[in-house]
Amino acid sequence: MEEIQYMKLTDEDLDRLADRVCSRLASIQRNEFKKMREYTFHNTRLLLSNYRKLSAHVKNVEEQLEEDKETFWDHRYLTLSSLMQNKAKTVKIMRNVDKALAEYKQECADNGSINYSIIDLKYLAKRSMSDELIASRFGIDRTTVNRKTKEAINELSPILYGVGALDIK
Repeated sequence: MEEIQYMKLTDEDLDRLADRVCSRLASIQRNEFKKMREYTFHNTRLLLSNYRKLSAHVKNVEEQLEEDKETFWDHRYLTLSSLMQNKAKTVKIMRNVDKALAEYKQECADNGSINYSIIDLKYLAKRSMSDELIASRFGIDRTTVNRKTKEAINELSPILYGVGALDIK
């Protein structure tokens, strides 16, 4: 059997060890928060990118439900209940997105910001515009359109996801 040796640690050793552990934990928390911020940015951009498709889906829920009922009702892997839950979840999320967009639109109007107008033309309008066309419409550079789009997504994320999307230190 192997003999275990014990070593007595001084108060200074314990303090250094505690400092290292606290420092490491703080680093881990910062990294986790950074990942969460990246996810909220990604998810917001994803919602905006698919906004037109999701809105069209919401408008056609009842019609699709009837079609799905006839098509998938007997399929052993898909149930009417699971289809309805998925559609209800989409409707609920899109209502939240629409409310957040309305709040953001008002915020931009109050501040004289073009950020909402840019994401509206890029993601929300029935026919999306390219960055070049948006830039020419506002008399700005295409890179400014990209920067304003990122700003808008970062400003919209807390409205969509709450305090978890904020960069609180």
